[in-house]
Amino acid sequence: MPSQDYPKQVSVPEFKQLVLYTGNVMRNSITSGKHWNTKSNAELVQAISDTLDTSLYGSDKPSFRYFTESELLEVPDLRLSSRIQPEDRNDVEVTAKLFYLDRCNEYQVSHIDKAIHHLQQLLNVNSIDTFIVSFDTEESPAHIDKAWKDLEVYHENGVIRKLGVSDFDLVTLTEFLNKKDLKVKPSIDQVHVDKCCSLPKDLIELGKKHGVEMTFNGDTTEILTTEALSSLLNKHGLVTDKTNVKPRWVLKYNVFFNCRSVVADKGYIVVGDVLN
Repeated sequence: MPSQDYPKQVSVPEFKQLVLYTGNVMRNSITSGKHWNTKSNAELVQAISDTLDTSLYGSDKPSFRYFTESELLEVPDLRLSSRIQPEDRNDVEVTAKLFYLDRCNEYQVSHIDKAIHHLQQLLNVNSIDTFIVSFDTEESPAHIDKAWKDLEVYHENGVIRKLGVSDFDLVTLTEFLNKKDLKVKPSIDQVHVDKCCSLPKDLIELGKKHGVEMTFNGDTTEILTTEALSSLLNKHGLVTDKTNVKPRWVLKYNVFFNCRSVVADKGYIVVGDVLN
């Protein structure tokens, strides 16, 4: 049965696919910088919970969209519009990071296509200034290569200006940069290090040689598990306690003011499927 944490139960059609937009998480105290280099998904979990609270229980009429043909449930965030006005586009920088969570036998190009499409629609933009992709540690090299080739097409078409990778160590980044069919080199490598340590010198030197900027990364690779997402949805009455909803990918995005380097908007897009 659905969780009894909430006094009223929301009547949501049975769905097979889920798209959830957290909206701007900058309003939450959990985004404070004290945990900037801790591999935690606490911010995302809290953001999902807040969005479900607001969209489903924040008013007399729950807010969601249901697409019958695809059995898709879309949960929006109602508190703040993230759309960028065309006249303001040159004043802001849009960055995105795609967490590839779908470990399967076949590479799914649709994940990249859908992530970019959803972000374009959400922010009302045609281009993304920086797009970083984070792969599961068990992702096969063949899948990584295919994903990068798809991203290269978006780069060549002007949709993405800079491409980046996450947690590529010296060996992985060296091999990646030496690929003969590599058309677009990553401009950024986000690397996680312990608080007591700095970026490896050999990795910094490799970056300088190839023009790859090394930046700190406080994100956990598996940013959202099936257990965590299913538990949140069950707590809010969307699924039963026997239903598992697997996250396929999570997109984290930031919108900066160019003149001040201040974050104006930060949020997540979560896409998952109900497991049979």
